[in-house]
Amino acid sequence: MTKVVCNASPMIALSSIGLFHVLDQLFEQIMVPQAVFNEIMRDTAAVGARQLKMALERGSVHSFQVRDQRLVEKLSGRLHHGELEVIIGAVEQGISTVILDDRQARALAKTFKLDCTGTVGLLLLAKNRRLLPEVKPYLEGLARQGFRLSDALYRKVLELAEEL
Repeated sequence: MTKVVCNASPMIALSSIGLFHVLDQLFEQIMVPQAVFNEIMRDTAAVGARQLKMALERGSVHSFQVRDQRLVEKLSGRLHHGELEVIIGAVEQGISTVILDDRQARALAKTFKLDCTGTVGLLLLAKNRRLLPEVKPYLEGLARQGFRLSDALYRKVLELAEEL
């Protein structure tokens, strides 16, 4: 089990298919920078807000403030504030794994020598750890919620999950 820093989109996506709790089962500690917390909690009735609040109360998710806001501002423009705080916050916290879905954010994270996974990677990890019997219904649920996944990646994920 490891510590991770997580962006909003994976938490919202997992919440939308009823799997927010899987984060608790996959990781020792989930860290959420303040910008991500604010993004999810902006609408307390939105998908993910209730689950995040409960996880914070349980202590499985911890919110933190990124210290180097100057760097966040310097890098802002092409990425969302939350994505930048995930990357910079992970470096500040000495955490080597981030959970990000955005391709550009993942590319930047890799320049900081961070390991990346995203929502789909979490589904595969959960299946590998026998927390889920299969990933296909959850991929379909994500698609119904508007989660973008290319046909090629969809097939690759099903192949990796041995569900083809």
